[in-house]
Amino acid sequence: MFRRREPFEDLLRSRRRSGRGRAPLFLLLVVGAAVAAYYFDTFGSWNLRGDQPKPRPDVALASAVGGVDHAVTAARRPLDVARAEEPARKKGSPTAVWEEGTAVAMRGELRKDESVFLALQNRNVSPQAIHQVVTATGEKFNFRHSRPGDRWYAAVDATGSITTFRYQTSPEDIWETVRKEDGSYQVTKVDVPTETRQDVAAGEVTSSLWESFQHSGAGGPLAAAFIDVFAHEIDFVTETQPGDRFVVVFERIYLDGKFLRLGRILAARYDGASGVHDAFWHPSEDGEDAGYYDADGQSLQTQFLKSPLATVRITSRFGRRFHPILHKMKMHAGVDYGAPVGTPVQAVADGVVTWAGRKGPNGRLVSLKHPGGYVTHYAHLSKIARGIERGKHVKQKTIIGRVGSSGRSTGPHLHFGMKKDGHYINPLKTDFARDEPLKGREKDHFVREVVEPLKAKLDAAAKSIAAPVPKRDEGSSVEPG
Repeated sequence: MFRRREPFEDLLRSRRRSGRGRAPLFLLLVVGAAVAAYYFDTFGSWNLRGDQPKPRPDVALASAVGGVDHAVTAARRPLDVARAEEPARKKGSPTAVWEEGTAVAMRGELRKDESVFLALQNRNVSPQAIHQVVTATGEKFNFRHSRPGDRWYAAVDATGSITTFRYQTSPEDIWETVRKEDGSYQVTKVDVPTETRQDVAAGEVTSSLWESFQHSGAGGPLAAAFIDVFAHEIDFVTETQPGDRFVVVFERIYLDGKFLRLGRILAARYDGASGVHDAFWHPSEDGEDAGYYDADGQSLQTQFLKSPLATVRITSRFGRRFHPILHKMKMHAGVDYGAPVGTPVQAVADGVVTWAGRKGPNGRLVSLKHPGGYVTHYAHLSKIARGIERGKHVKQKTIIGRVGSSGRSTGPHLHFGMKKDGHYINPLKTDFARDEPLKGREKDHFVREVVEPLKAKLDAAAKSIAAPVPKRDEGSSVEPG
């Protein structure tokens, strides 16, 4: 058998012919290794010619773009605090700081997680001066509603007192607080001069009411306001169908000649299978009767909304059905509305919360008790709104939760149930009493000054929609958006 020789064994073993020892050879190897180490440390590679090595492509690119060699060298040096430059100031950071004996005017925008108190304190304004002006302004504006981006202005005199403070949440929402001679403050909401213009939009439903508003140039926000006007009168979930027509007279608000926002809907019409529905805004002086009425002064306000959701579709109606999970016929004591997770769910009427939490197959459930022996249930929620808890009084249209699929559910939807005197009823076939109608002089003035001129605009706009409303089967429906 041949024995395997280890590397360099022939060099290190003694040679009988020469008679020399192994020490000189070992010394030669050590010297060679030292020379090789010197060259590698000096040139960074086995470059025995002594010229500078060519950099690798990736190192050359990094050096050209960011100066890697310089960055590494700088990073190894200790921080020089004395010569460090002040970092660039972000938008909304201090541009003026109060100094004792000098009056100054300062302004800024609230940043994320910043309060007015902190913003002024960063300008060297004393906590006492800030407390006085914020307390005074708080009589008209609740600073809990402050948001990043809100603008403010403060004039501070030589003694450090704030003489004028303005807070702005939108182009037309400005509060001004002024220091009087006796040292007290007076706060007022600034009257911003805006211009109101009337506009008209009309169209025909093709696929959904929402898309039809978009095609007419009116846009989604106006569609939402339109649906809200008829929330007590029309269930756009079940009654919206292709061929239905709509007309709306509304306000556009302008500031300095530029469009600012949409105003109020003054008149609206929906012409569908269930007939023609008109609505006119009644601007009551005392505010008690302000709201929408038909052409005869009958209120469109009822105790209950037609639906707890605005733009959804019905996936299961009230009555017996084959249960998709239990696989048997079972009474479905409510209406299922299919909608994406997170869709807001609103209370259909004023009421008191009797349940807010998980409850067996219902998942997350909110139950409300209403006057007249009515109770409503909202099941399978993904989230219950903050503040919705037992004993809480809620107003109609209050957001009480979000659509989900909790509990015994096959997909995202809202199960809406309604009881009357302890018995389940079909909310889609229940008629509710209207609020009091307008009477006497108030009705006459409303019809003469409001209805007649606005009805003429609705009629004229309706004529621009040439196609008539086709006859449809009661069972057909279209998703309203």
